[in-house]
Amino acid sequence: MYRFEPPPTPQFGGGSEPDDPYAEAPRRSAHPSTSRRAHPASRPWAPPAAGPPPRAGTALVLGILSVCGVAVLGPLAWVTAHRALREIDRSPHPTRHRLPFVVAQALGVVGTCLLALWVLGGVLGLFALGLVIG
Repeated sequence: MYRFEPPPTPQFGGGSEPDDPYAEAPRRSAHPSTSRRAHPASRPWAPPAAGPPPRAGTALVLGILSVCGVAVLGPLAWVTAHRALREIDRSPHPTRHRLPFVVAQALGVVGTCLLALWVLGGVLGLFALGLVIG
């Protein structure tokens, strides 16, 4: 069994070196006149605060409906999600809200495949009905 041994004590500076990630940061004054907080818009490195794109819900609902029986909406969900993903990829700002569009695009592809199978089954059914009747 292993024995726990504490780490050796530091020899120089007592662990308060500036490179030490566990050293305490110096405390700043809470007084408003001495604190120098910049306005968020004045920091060019700060990412813009953006929520999910407005078409995320639409594309996702169309994709879910296309899989749940309204297969006619499959191509529409696929195209809506694809256009939104292309717009997100062209945007210069980082975006974290890609997942609803990826899911909507996948559901749109599945819905389009179900639509194709439905149309193919209808055509084959009509062909078989024509052979039986005629």
